[in-house]
Amino acid sequence: MKKCGGHAFAVMALLAAFLLLTVRRVSPDPYVYDEADYMYAASLGFVANYTDTPTLSLSDYGRVGMSPEKDADSRQDLSELVRHSDDVTFYRHWHGPLFQYLLTPVSRLRLDERGVRISMLAIPASSVIAIYFGCLWLVPGLGGLLAALLASTLFLSSDAVDGSTELAPHELFVFWSLCFLFLLAKAVATGRRTYWYGAVFAAAIAFCTLEMALVLILTLGICGYRERRQLHADWTFAARSLTLFVATVLVLWPAAILKLSFVKAYLGLAYLALSRSSPWGGAGFLSTWRGRFFASPIEWTIVFVSLVLYFRGRLKGGRILYPVAIYALLAIAATLRVVSDTPRYSLVFMPELDLFAGLALAPCIERLRRPACIAVVSALTIGIYAAAQYRTLARRPYSNPRSAAVLLFIHQKRLDDKRLLVPQDDLPMIHYYFPATRLRGYHTFYPEHSDRSKFKADAILCRSYPVKFELTEPH
Repeated sequence: MKKCGGHAFAVMALLAAFLLLTVRRVSPDPYVYDEADYMYAASLGFVANYTDTPTLSLSDYGRVGMSPEKDADSRQDLSELVRHSDDVTFYRHWHGPLFQYLLTPVSRLRLDERGVRISMLAIPASSVIAIYFGCLWLVPGLGGLLAALLASTLFLSSDAVDGSTELAPHELFVFWSLCFLFLLAKAVATGRRTYWYGAVFAAAIAFCTLEMALVLILTLGICGYRERRQLHADWTFAARSLTLFVATVLVLWPAAILKLSFVKAYLGLAYLALSRSSPWGGAGFLSTWRGRFFASPIEWTIVFVSLVLYFRGRLKGGRILYPVAIYALLAIAATLRVVSDTPRYSLVFMPELDLFAGLALAPCIERLRRPACIAVVSALTIGIYAAAQYRTLARRPYSNPRSAAVLLFIHQKRLDDKRLLVPQDDLPMIHYYFPATRLRGYHTFYPEHSDRSKFKADAILCRSYPVKFELTEPH
């Protein structure tokens, strides 16, 4: 009973520390770009997201995508086509619908933008709980407690986590990928098929959240092959695993199978990777990784130490560590082309590296005498959290006054039902807040002649701030 009370107190303290660190970074600004599209998808309702209705058929999607016309005008025409048809998968950016299942009821609560973002912090808070109790479940005794405290503190203090307070499905994917790894590591440690099937189930749920679940499936395949004797794997075992995966997806996202909606996500990723030099940002490879390291230097140093010890064979418990290591390395390899300083893109591997570090270093610390052991873990957790607090306090919260000014201007000038030519980055936001507008985006500093000739706009929104509109017709 005392142990349960102690764990409950520890979890409450961790959650309080997480919220204290994260809430101040939540923006009150209007929803822009990705967030605006996700909110619009949520506004279409549960049934639309569950059935992917309306949406372009896979054949139409492939025909338009494989069109030989790849210039900016043809891409813009495609964007207009899917927006005007309310293609729900487009507004989800072709991710699975699981995040929208949570966002839809929250969006009905009449909260302001900051309130919605804060409410969705329940997802990473759930990951903190999963890490803490997952470590206790996976590692018995004092080692599990040490791993739980260290891994949880690394996670909640990570710049990738507390810097990703915008609305996006990545935090939900983190939760399910962590559950997957705990179950898979338990299957590896015990050889019990029950945990293996649990990992398959978690991978299927992650598949309904984000297309990065492909890395989970690859990890599952590699570990299943390595543990085939212990799991007594045969064709029946493989068929049951596949059936469980498909059945779970059918229940949670039937359109993924019946309409092959998941194929659109992978075709879209392949198109971006092959057709554009830097589709997810232009920060540069070295500057991206340098920025990630200096955003959380203590976290990365601890991760590097744990990886060095692991690959040099200096750690015990390598059997439960190798599934986590395989996933993290595959996830890093899969995102090498994502050169962006946005913390969200580190979420697909950083929490798993934090978990790896906690599980790897706990046995080393446990070898010390108990007072020294407690002192080391206390110093590490306090130091990690203090550094994160300093980092947060030293940074001024990012504010985007232009977005609110654009919305106010459109409302005051009664342009909310007009034809507007706007910068492409502003288009999702304006479409969400003023769905009656007819919009066309432009990618250059100022609309080119082809933009103005193809779209007879009532007004042109300039990229400048303070906000400037050019009226093309008298109002």
